[in-house]
Amino acid sequence: MRSRPLILVLALAAVLLVPPAASADVRGAAKRLDHLRDKPQQLRQFLRGMPKGTDLHTHLSGAVYAESMIRWGAADGKCVDTATFVSSFPPCTEGQVPLSDALSDTQLWDEILAAWSMRGFRPDAFSGHDHFFATFDLFGAAFSGRQGDGLAQVAKRAASQNVQYVEPLITPQFGATLAVADKVPYDPDFAAMRRAMLDAGIRDAIPAAGETATSAISGSWSRMGCATATPKPGCDVLVNFDVQVLRNQPPNVVFAQLLFGFELMKADPRWAGMNMVQPEDAAYSLGNYRLHMKMVRFLSRLYPREKVTLHAGELVPGLVPPSDLRFHVRQAGQVAGADRIGHGADLRWERNPRRIVRSMKRRGVCLEANLTSNKQILNLYGRRHPIRDYVKGGVRVTLSTDDEGVSRTDLTAQYVQAVRSHGFGYRRLKKFANDGLRCSFLDPATKRVALADQAARFRRFEARFPSRR
Repeated sequence: MRSRPLILVLALAAVLLVPPAASADVRGAAKRLDHLRDKPQQLRQFLRGMPKGTDLHTHLSGAVYAESMIRWGAADGKCVDTATFVSSFPPCTEGQVPLSDALSDTQLWDEILAAWSMRGFRPDAFSGHDHFFATFDLFGAAFSGRQGDGLAQVAKRAASQNVQYVEPLITPQFGATLAVADKVPYDPDFAAMRRAMLDAGIRDAIPAAGETATSAISGSWSRMGCATATPKPGCDVLVNFDVQVLRNQPPNVVFAQLLFGFELMKADPRWAGMNMVQPEDAAYSLGNYRLHMKMVRFLSRLYPREKVTLHAGELVPGLVPPSDLRFHVRQAGQVAGADRIGHGADLRWERNPRRIVRSMKRRGVCLEANLTSNKQILNLYGRRHPIRDYVKGGVRVTLSTDDEGVSRTDLTAQYVQAVRSHGFGYRRLKKFANDGLRCSFLDPATKRVALADQAARFRRFEARFPSRR
């Protein structure tokens, strides 16, 4: 029997002690939002306090602001290349300086921030797509060993925006899965390849991956003082992790990561779901997309209790040939059997988009909409964005950040965009928040309590805006 992590148990106890809320008034809150629609700053304050449920599409390292990574790297004695801004472990070599130099060198500080995030980005010689994805290779060493600090930052920011649950993506034990893949070549017989990888000891890395989750959670709890008499906001935010699989790799490496992810989820419920990351238009990612979807389908049938969410359709015309815009969302849902789809941005260029939407609704596939990310990476926003197509088609949609730190945003900003750029009203925003919890990979018992807690939060929030009868 699966046991719940301590963080969920204590959070559940806190929820059950919440007193009944005052009577709510949806109409009053809706009217207030409409009044603030063209007042961005006041609208943001209103939406910051509104319950927002979840952030389901966020990479832990990408969710951390670069300012923190510089300070942590400096404290840990890390280095940075002054030309490429790649962080590294000490000792510093030629062309590198201690990251601590950035604390007193304003120009270096600003250059690192610009390289490690979308801060001040201008698409002249470098596209938003390329700049966004390049950041992760730059700050990796600086963030190494600081997942507890990063999770604490994410949890505190979530609490400050009335968010109940976050599901950050982490890559667990890539080196161990790569070592297994080096021993087991690709075999189109997936069953045979799985047996060979199990025999090669791929399960041996599960304890270390479990320690990654334990270290991140315990580290964040320590930094937030969750076991003290004065815990900081963020201690009651529910947390699980999604396994992120690096898709721009040779087929045997991708299969090894997928297999390890399913085995890890089966063994440790803190790893609640699995996703595939790296640019969808990269060489291996694009050329092997259909193969990857078949791999996920094969393994999902062997591990039917485990959950899958997939980056799919993070594409637009010009980024890939037209033929590669025709099937990614459809294959993720109908071949791989994903429970959730992240982005789904190329819907209008896919073959028969209405049928795709109907299929998603029928199967209960949820969409993680990432408005800031799609604007920065794909230059897709406003009426060109397909979020309204999914909403009109009855698909459950939730708003996510992807990623707060790199994109220099937060979840509240996604709700502001939903109002100002897409014309959604209060009731739809409330449904986004509710669908986030319903689409989350929380276990059923925890989800029921979280939904009850959300209803109480909305009653308290809406009671602040009584309408005139």
